[in-house]
Amino acid sequence: MSPAIAGGAAFRRRGEAGEAGVGTWGSRPRSAWPRWAWCSLLALLLWLGALPRAHAGDPDPRWRTLETEHFYVHYLVGDEDAAERVAATAERAYDRLSVAWAHEVFLKIHVSLYDTQDTANGLATSAPYPNIIAYTTAPESLSVLEAYDDWIDILITHELTHVVHLDTVHGIPRLINAIFGFGVLGKVTQPNILQPRWVVEGVATMYESDFSAQGRRRSAQFDAFIRMAVLEGAFQSLDQVSSNARIWPHGTSVYLYGVHFMYYIEARYGRDKLTELSHLYGGRIVPFGINRAVRDVLGVDFEQLWKEFQEDTKRRFQAQARRIRSRGLRQGRRLTFSGETTRYPFWSPDDQYVYFFKADGHREEGIKRIAASGGRMREGIGIGRQGVDVDVQHVLDVEDSSSGSFVAATGDMVFDWVNTYDFRYRWSDLFRYNGGDPEEAEQLTFGLRASEPHVSPDGRTVVFRRNDIAQSRLGLLDLATGDVTEVPPMGRIAQVYSPRWSPDGRLIAFSGWREGGYRDLYLYEVATGTTRRITADRHMDIGPSWTPDGRYLLFSSDRDDVFNIYAYDMETERVHQVSNVLGGAFEPRVSNDGTRIAYVGYSRNGYDLWVMELDPERWLEAMPTVSDLPEVDDNKPPIEPGQTRPTSLRSHRYQAWRTMFPRSVFPTAADVATTQFGTSLGASLDVYDALGFHGFSSNVLYLFQQRALTGQVSYTYRRLLPSFGVSAGSRYTERGGFSRYVYDRRDDDPATYEQTGYRERNTYFGGDISLPVVRTARHSASAGVGYRWSRLTNLDADQTPIDPGAPTTQPPLTGDLAQVNLGVSYSNLGDGAGRFTYGTERGRRVNASLAIYDERLGGDYGDLQVSASYNEVFPMPWRGHQSLQILVQGGASAGGLRSRSYCVGNYGAGPEVLDGTDVLVSLLSRAGMGRSGCAELRGYGFAAQAGRYLALMSAEYRIPIIDVDRGLGTLPFFFQRMGMVPFVDWGSAFTDPIAARDLLLGAGASMAFTFRLGYSESIDLVLQYAHGFDDETGLDTFRVVVGSVF
Repeated sequence: MSPAIAGGAAFRRRGEAGEAGVGTWGSRPRSAWPRWAWCSLLALLLWLGALPRAHAGDPDPRWRTLETEHFYVHYLVGDEDAAERVAATAERAYDRLSVAWAHEVFLKIHVSLYDTQDTANGLATSAPYPNIIAYTTAPESLSVLEAYDDWIDILITHELTHVVHLDTVHGIPRLINAIFGFGVLGKVTQPNILQPRWVVEGVATMYESDFSAQGRRRSAQFDAFIRMAVLEGAFQSLDQVSSNARIWPHGTSVYLYGVHFMYYIEARYGRDKLTELSHLYGGRIVPFGINRAVRDVLGVDFEQLWKEFQEDTKRRFQAQARRIRSRGLRQGRRLTFSGETTRYPFWSPDDQYVYFFKADGHREEGIKRIAASGGRMREGIGIGRQGVDVDVQHVLDVEDSSSGSFVAATGDMVFDWVNTYDFRYRWSDLFRYNGGDPEEAEQLTFGLRASEPHVSPDGRTVVFRRNDIAQSRLGLLDLATGDVTEVPPMGRIAQVYSPRWSPDGRLIAFSGWREGGYRDLYLYEVATGTTRRITADRHMDIGPSWTPDGRYLLFSSDRDDVFNIYAYDMETERVHQVSNVLGGAFEPRVSNDGTRIAYVGYSRNGYDLWVMELDPERWLEAMPTVSDLPEVDDNKPPIEPGQTRPTSLRSHRYQAWRTMFPRSVFPTAADVATTQFGTSLGASLDVYDALGFHGFSSNVLYLFQQRALTGQVSYTYRRLLPSFGVSAGSRYTERGGFSRYVYDRRDDDPATYEQTGYRERNTYFGGDISLPVVRTARHSASAGVGYRWSRLTNLDADQTPIDPGAPTTQPPLTGDLAQVNLGVSYSNLGDGAGRFTYGTERGRRVNASLAIYDERLGGDYGDLQVSASYNEVFPMPWRGHQSLQILVQGGASAGGLRSRSYCVGNYGAGPEVLDGTDVLVSLLSRAGMGRSGCAELRGYGFAAQAGRYLALMSAEYRIPIIDVDRGLGTLPFFFQRMGMVPFVDWGSAFTDPIAARDLLLGAGASMAFTFRLGYSESIDLVLQYAHGFDDETGLDTFRVVVGSVF
């Protein structure tokens, strides 16, 4: 008889006899399904169905479209003001840019407005069709985007420059787009994107500055970045900027050096040469030849131009530094030395510590503290100087530049934290921390978009910045009742920053932006609700802070082209200069005893914490200055002159189908390969609507040797929560684990007598529903349920006669499989990846799944499979970013699918270099490491063991060796770093009980060389050796593959 399983029922295929022997395996009787399995499935389905229907956009999901001559502006009801402003700004910017670039975009441009996060950003692309994503929230204080006279204007101009620039295509590339882009509906190639990012971002930042009265080219903060790089010998080389090297200011480098370099080229050769370069390079069929194109246009390449630009920049900023030193430096004592991001200093109630936000790219970011007297420092290790600050203490895990303030009476800290609200929004809220367990911090607001809190002197009320659609305003929170009072905004797109209570609690000082490009200081009188402006100029006055006696209001300003600390005398209304520094001084905070100022200072490595004495006798007289910023012109012209009716009233309901054109058919390189099925050629087609609610994806692959088509189609719907998708397709696979003995072979070679493996065709369709369960800044969990039906066909059946006297063997699994999959997952691994780390250094990921097979679902077999995995990464206590990763996997099956349950092994074509893992194929396919279909046990062949149960544990020790971050000029090939990963795998897939000594053991090491290709993509070239210790199945394998080990 067949072996029994739990519950006493044998598995048999439907329609076959019950005798044991070859091929006697099958389906489970209908009544044998465990009742708890049905109950679990029903409970999960009811739970998913009972959840409230949430929309993937705003809680009011009424999307509308405002159509103009050149644009479709998609927005939510309630965002009409922002949509009208975007439409007017976009039309004006398009008129200017189309002339500047001598190019008209053929298709209308889609602009989608979102208000889902409290950080400013925008995205743009011209392929497969011109599309802009704009986040309407204005930049926060001290953001690199802060230099704006009109945030919407600068945002749209910058992103639209990308569209017009990248849309410029001529010659053969244009013909390719016409062939594969359905005429004019889409495009597959855009040559102008295949150049260093500092070119693409540099010209966009140049036009954002030229077409506004401010922009990053006129930013004193941007000047500080490049000035300190010049003065401290950190001016980046051409290859470092081109490769996005991990050097401060990191991703901002392409904007910083790009805009200054573009202005240098414009000054020497004229802006028309940049336009000529765009048109010439837009017609080049050979990619990455930007230096040759530059020589054709300018007569000199980028390498020579960069040397001249560097010398010119050095002369300019060295002269500025001499002018600053001539007045005598006024600066404090530096407390931290790790640079990177430092924000929002504030004093402890007893003035013994200075608290501040820190994100240095090495360990967890959050609120830290250091003794006001300073701390120890040591030589840092590697890029980013890990471990330079010894006595900085970690207080709270928070993200995105959190600020805080103490309640004097209790010592509690009120702070803001950018978190996930309602599963979709990255909004800031207020919390209260009493110094105990950080996990028990009390949340004070929920989805209020509250930030920059400051507690009143009496400890009863918190003033904060309340963000909203394209505007912000003051908010007041009563700590006792939780009631919130909002102050009316100063204007429909006005902004407020850094509110601070006066010592007597009567006034609130804040930095405000209003139309016209004015960033001034304001005083709000709480009793009367009136607001008074106390500075009025085109300079940026930011980060106010009171002295304890209320006499002075300190702030940071760029009124001498360098951000310094100034003091506004409330009695005389005069302004004094407190600091005179080379880098910059920001966010002054006066100690409670009124003797010291903590502030954020800038150097070549970023921002650090400084402390200086508060001594009015050493202050300088503020020099009379006149801003050289141009006057702001009217950036809100009507779309149709004389039309008084609001443009949003001419909008219509968003219709997804009107944007879902088949834009391009793409013959992707990953679909061109030589496999066990012979040469194949494929293509893919993706169709999405402008807002991403609907997605249709398909690919097809023709197997020439099989004369067969394979491929898949899928559809996803993301507007609701939960989201769902359906898919169907067919694929061919080379299967192992089945042996047949050929009766009528042509020679006596034993290798031709026993043949292993077979070709399988899998035709399938299915669907799934997924739902986020937990979404926070550091934790995520989700649950899902899916159905899948598959038909498995053995393509080698009846191909050769089988020897009747040969050993018996079980035939491969064929027929129909129908399954329901249930799964849950949790992860916080994303929190453990820093800017300088080699992958994730801390965190965990847990997965659990249940697969139910049954003929009542439409299949021929019955089975029950339960699987789980646990992955934990531990940072080592010493410096060097070394970490230990432990992975534990387990599973159990009722046995109805036999070898389809679990298997362990690796790529198994031979004991040396394994087939199918050569560098070129892995580069094109991006198959990566260990994706063989079995649980990875290195040092063994594919499916070295198979069975109903799985038990496997792996350990990896990750060792960074060297950071290089160098290349050759603008060549699209940069060497970033090298690391090593020793590993041990121990486990088995089995059916009968086994002892620990029967588990398979494998060990080895990987060497990983990380490169950046094509200016944007990082790849790992991995050399891996593995040894299997089992005498019968163990192998010595060496692999060279493009994958990822970190």
